[in-house]
Amino acid sequence: MNIDEAVKESCKQKTLSEALSWIAIWETERVVQQAKKYFETGISTASHGGGWDTCFTICFEKVLKNYK
Repeated sequence: MNIDEAVKESCKQKTLSEALSWIAIWETERVVQQAKKYFETGISTASHGGGWDTCFTICFEKVLKNYK
């Protein structure tokens, strides 16, 4: 699932707080997988070369923009 699909799914939640929680869990699951891969292989896929990166701000902004 890409971010646009995740935002669409999160916006189906009954409240804004539930929608933000949904997208936070989705992003956390992505980050945990990224960090796990980094620690297993030593190969960084993070934008800054570290073990992981997060996109919480982007996720939250997209949900806030699209939630009705």
